[in-house]
Amino acid sequence: MNNNNTQVIVLGAGPTGLTAATLLANSGVEVAIVDPFRLPAHHPRATHIDDETMRSFQSLGASHLEPTWHRQADGNYQFFNAYGQLIQSFPWRTTPTDQGWYGDYQFFQPDFESHLRGQLHQSDSATTWFGWRAQSIGQSSGGVEVAVRNERTGQARVLTAEYLIGADGARSLVRESVTAEVEDLHATHRSLILDIVPIAGEPNPSVFTYTRAELPNPITVVPGAGGMIRFEFLLMDGDATEDFEQPSKWYDLLHPYYAAGSYRIMRADVYRWQSLLPSAWRRDRFFIAGDAAHQMTPHLGQGMCSGIRDAMNLSWKVAARLRGAPDQLLDTYESERKHHVRVYMEAAAGAANAVEHLAASPGPLDDIPSLMEIPFPIPELGHGLHGETNGPAGALSIQPRLRNGTLLDDIVGYNFAVVGDPSVIGDVDSSTPAIWARMGAVVVTDLDATTRQWLNDFGVHAVVIRPDRYVFDGAKDAAQLDTLSARLEAAVGASDPEVAQLAGAERR
Repeated sequence: MNNNNTQVIVLGAGPTGLTAATLLANSGVEVAIVDPFRLPAHHPRATHIDDETMRSFQSLGASHLEPTWHRQADGNYQFFNAYGQLIQSFPWRTTPTDQGWYGDYQFFQPDFESHLRGQLHQSDSATTWFGWRAQSIGQSSGGVEVAVRNERTGQARVLTAEYLIGADGARSLVRESVTAEVEDLHATHRSLILDIVPIAGEPNPSVFTYTRAELPNPITVVPGAGGMIRFEFLLMDGDATEDFEQPSKWYDLLHPYYAAGSYRIMRADVYRWQSLLPSAWRRDRFFIAGDAAHQMTPHLGQGMCSGIRDAMNLSWKVAARLRGAPDQLLDTYESERKHHVRVYMEAAAGAANAVEHLAASPGPLDDIPSLMEIPFPIPELGHGLHGETNGPAGALSIQPRLRNGTLLDDIVGYNFAVVGDPSVIGDVDSSTPAIWARMGAVVVTDLDATTRQWLNDFGVHAVVIRPDRYVFDGAKDAAQLDTLSARLEAAVGASDPEVAQLAGAERR
């Protein structure tokens, strides 16, 4: 595509924007993605992904990259106080979880972004504007306009579409137009981030995943993909940023771990972390996602993961709206996602503040704290398409390996799924399969023991799973499944091609 007129414009080609653009394009939506950088950054910003995010990568066609990433095979993420006493332990999930993947990876962001950029280049539904910067945005009842300028040539264009997704980071141009109100969760910190790759030598046994809340600068160490190691040094109140931007300081800080000259420095940045949550994520045809919609400290490794969830939630809803779904469907993006991401933000903010507090005020040496092993949070969605979160509704679905050996999402794709006992599925009213067909839903009755147990735990025998892998609701019998299916179609609208063509013509 080379047309300046499209259906959706995505600003920002980081992981969130690329995910949204890829999902939309794969759904047949015409999408343009704009980013000022012609190439993705050669060093990673985010490093951690969890099992749910890996499941999203599977949906994006990026699961083949998984073997190149660092997987935590054993041990825990350990948190030590200023005296070196272990006070918290987060166990790694070292076997495949109910999402079908391992619980924790350190991935290599440039490879992921490069893969999705290439996919979009080859897509008949996508136009890539890499090397172009958004100068201004505007919207009316008829659509949105984005003025863009080529960073090298100065060439200018105006792109038009029906919707704009701002995945343009912490300094988002789109967020400025959505809301000026931002909630501060009070976790502002500065960290020096040093990413290195040792050139040669034996592995250093002191390099594993941990945080030490010790002066003069608390440190977090995270081994990563491709032999990379991330060191994060927390700057305290009296530290001058410019002092930590000097190469001599970097070598001094790394000296306890590696001799100068024995490693390659991939990244050296002083980064200012904040925990900010805008009051609104939508204004009419404008949406924000990723860091534009939430900024958090890195201590749970959930910043980018949350952006991927934003894209998974929003993209199918925008596609449905373009096919004629009610406009109210788009309001459920904020109500569902904001509640969910707040859980991670508050936990990460608490962890960040605890590191600084324990370093500055360690308390008596003989006051040994009790070791706390903390389970990883798995939030449910907030109020939204499913109504109130209750039972299976609003919960993350599992991804079983079916009896034929195939993972569920490889059968379903980025679509609705009806998963249930054959006796319930086969006993629905004759009108219900027609609803599923109009919704593009994939029916799965090849249930393994794990799936049957999961349904039994909720007291149901069938569920409808949304494209973002969260459960719309469950049914105990065929009659309830009939009602549930009719309720879903009323909320999401027809996927009929004639309806989609008519809806598109009316909006244009």
